[in-house]
Amino acid sequence: MFKTIKSAFQEYDINFLFAIIALVLIGIITIYATGFDPIEKVNSGLYKKQLLWFIIGAGCMFAVSRIHYRLLGDYSLYIYLILLFLLLITTIFGAKIRNTRAWLSFGFFAIQPSEFVKLASILILSKYLELRQFDIKRLRELFIPFVIIGVPVLLIYLQPDFGTAMIYVPIFLTLLFLGGADIPQLISIVGIATIALFVPMMLTYLEWSGVSISGGIFSFLKGNDLLYIISGSLLIVAIITFILYFFFNSKIYRAIYIPSFIFSSGLFLSVIIQRFLKEYQKRRILVFLNPDLDPYGSGYNVIQSKIAIGSGGIIGKGFLKGSQSQLGFLPEKSTDFIFSVIAEEWGFIGATIVILLYAYIIYKGFTIALKASDKFGMLVAGGITCMIFFHVIINIGMALGIMPVTGLPLSLLSYGGSNLIMSLISAGILININSRTR
Repeated sequence: MFKTIKSAFQEYDINFLFAIIALVLIGIITIYATGFDPIEKVNSGLYKKQLLWFIIGAGCMFAVSRIHYRLLGDYSLYIYLILLFLLLITTIFGAKIRNTRAWLSFGFFAIQPSEFVKLASILILSKYLELRQFDIKRLRELFIPFVIIGVPVLLIYLQPDFGTAMIYVPIFLTLLFLGGADIPQLISIVGIATIALFVPMMLTYLEWSGVSISGGIFSFLKGNDLLYIISGSLLIVAIITFILYFFFNSKIYRAIYIPSFIFSSGLFLSVIIQRFLKEYQKRRILVFLNPDLDPYGSGYNVIQSKIAIGSGGIIGKGFLKGSQSQLGFLPEKSTDFIFSVIAEEWGFIGATIVILLYAYIIYKGFTIALKASDKFGMLVAGGITCMIFFHVIINIGMALGIMPVTGLPLSLLSYGGSNLIMSLISAGILININSRTR
């Protein structure tokens, strides 16, 4: 047994493994700091749970690294369907924590299926794109990928967990790009998403800031009926010009029907998003655009986070000496804003070390993807690396006030068993692909 373990570790990239373990240990130490009561001199004990989850996750990481990653592709449909079923059960009957039904409780522990569904979606979508790699440039071949991603996104949004639902979008686009999808099609998808999100964001900002929207370009955006008319008119234009392009194959018609379809779809989705956007989600948009509009309400978290980061200076205030975190000013300090605690206690140097560790993991992940011996390995490695990358960008950006507050954890660092175990399993798959390639 010990020979098997020794030979397994010889196949690992030690630097990559060190970066993974280092981030987890930094997270456990920081969680200890966030749970420390400076007055009573006692600790909440959250770090003990995180340490237990790390041990479980490390075992899963080692196990997954020893199974040939192609088996994960062969069983990806079953993995996806089982986790999707758990996600459905959670959405309907899950334990409600902070107004979100995202956890499935088993008495002495609870899991968040949406975390594991992200990985399952990467596996099944990678398998599909490998099988359809010569046909994926055709538009109709994108229907199945949309369904694979769309179903969990809808269920997660209904929980409601908008932040987790949105992380699927960059993962989806990255996998389509790596899978060989048509670039103009991907640009069109990005354009539709941009328009769909821009209108609700601007309307929310103008509404909360008290700016009059009775005139100018936003005067007609307030009326959903008019937006429907504009969207429908553009769709008719798109259909007519597409028919003309089909028969006459003129670039002029193509230059008309593509933008018309993009704007039509974007405006239609913007109305849907605006209607179903909940009040707390509007407040998060407000905080992103200008936290000072509600400094004692929805903007409080971001303002305190920025104060904590700025007060850390170059070398930080020292372990257990952060005023914002230790005195309770910084909310969600073990999860959403754990990076702010690191920056306050360990300063610019500590924050830079964390960022460099993440940068190495992301660099290594994309290197593994580029060197993978087959299409499936390349897609899985690219999808996992993209998932980690956007978790890091969004969470740290959220702490700095340059990204919306979405509640996304900082992979490997934030408190939470489901995300930590899923991240370590993902790391195990990357190690697996790398060792098979080597």
